[in-house]
Amino acid sequence: MALLGPTNATVAMAIGYGITSLLGLTLSNRWVFQTGTSVKSVIWKYYATYVFTWLISVLFAHFASGWPLIDSRLIPIISLMITVPTNFLLSKFWVFHKTTLKEVRHYGSQ
Repeated sequence: MALLGPTNATVAMAIGYGITSLLGLTLSNRWVFQTGTSVKSVIWKYYATYVFTWLISVLFAHFASGWPLIDSRLIPIISLMITVPTNFLLSKFWVFHKTTLKEVRHYGSQ
C-alpha cells in the first residue's frame, strides 16, 4: 500500500514480489530447511524452482481451460495443489539440500 502513492500498481506489485521472494529465500534457508549455507549459493536454484512451477501453473491453466470436465473456477485451486508440493519438494531436495549426513556429523564429532 505504501508503494501505490509514489508508483503505479504494477511497479508496486513487482517491488513487493521481489521483497517477499527474498524474505522467503532467507526464511527457507535459515528456518524452514535450516541449511545454514550462504544465500548466494542457492539463489539461482531457488528462483529456477519458482520459474519452473510458474511454467507448470501456466501450462496447466492453458490446457485445463480447454477440458470440458473441469470447472474453470477450480483451475487455480488444482494448479496450487500441483505447484505447492512440487515447489516444496524441489526446495527440500534440490535447492536447500544438505550435503552432509546427520550420522556423519553426530558420530564424527566424538
